[in-house]
Amino acid sequence: MSTSKALIGSALLLAGLTGCMNSLDSTEIPDNDAQIQTYATKKNLTVQRTDKGLYYVITTPNPNGKKAQIGDEVEFMFKLYNLNDEFLDSTRKDSAVYYQFTNQYLFLPGLQDGIGLMREGEKATLLVPYNLAYGNQAVGDKLPAYSPVRFDVTFLRSRTEDEQIDEYIKRAKLTNVEKTASGLRFVKTKTVPSAAAPNTGQNLQISYSGKLLRGLTPFDSGLTDKVVGQTKFVPGFEEGLARLNVGEKAIIILPSSLAYGTAGAQNPPNSGRYVIPPYAPIVFEIELVSAR
Repeated sequence: MSTSKALIGSALLLAGLTGCMNSLDSTEIPDNDAQIQTYATKKNLTVQRTDKGLYYVITTPNPNGKKAQIGDEVEFMFKLYNLNDEFLDSTRKDSAVYYQFTNQYLFLPGLQDGIGLMREGEKATLLVPYNLAYGNQAVGDKLPAYSPVRFDVTFLRSRTEDEQIDEYIKRAKLTNVEKTASGLRFVKTKTVPSAAAPNTGQNLQISYSGKLLRGLTPFDSGLTDKVVGQTKFVPGFEEGLARLNVGEKAIIILPSSLAYGTAGAQNPPNSGRYVIPPYAPIVFEIELVSAR
């Protein structure tokens, strides 16, 4: 199956991942640490510093809140400023962004590390040096290259894969959902009782469309084929397909363990541009078109 780009969230949160550190000698790069400390003092922020150089302060604590775990989906809101307090970006009013929380950086490193320090329901101010933010990239005319930034973040919620899948089923209003022993969710949407099951050695033609659970457009779709008895696809797709007779259709929801696992899928390969993030559950609509 081919893949195409499908990501959720603000483009500015991803921008810093594509930059490269070149051109300026290190002595020419502004001292972000001194800038951040001066700013924190001016704003009366009692900040802590991580080993990587991120400064943060929890402005609204929630000591009983849950921290995000690797593999969770995190939901948060943010406002982004330069250290002159000029507004740069934010989530839309009353809306949030969603990302998989992994041990790889899928969005700005300083922001991702900051989320990892927070609990659900907390608000924080993050003061992020350039190497954890936008690097050598300028952002409009208000943020030169190699500049620190301020994020005001509200961490709303984290969700396990099972919680993500259960909420998708509710949003999609799916009924009669079967959960198999492997964790696959299976819903047959068209039944052909008179159709025969495919036999070993037959060539199957399959129509499919795959999306992330919050995806608006497919990351992949089309027609493909396989020979019964040979493994060609990710385990969850193979399991769901094996439950169909010719002419039948189904919706199958795959936890990441039955899909692209902890590695995800990148396009192009090894580019760092994830079509399917690590730990992401996915959903397919499939039809077994023919068996010959």
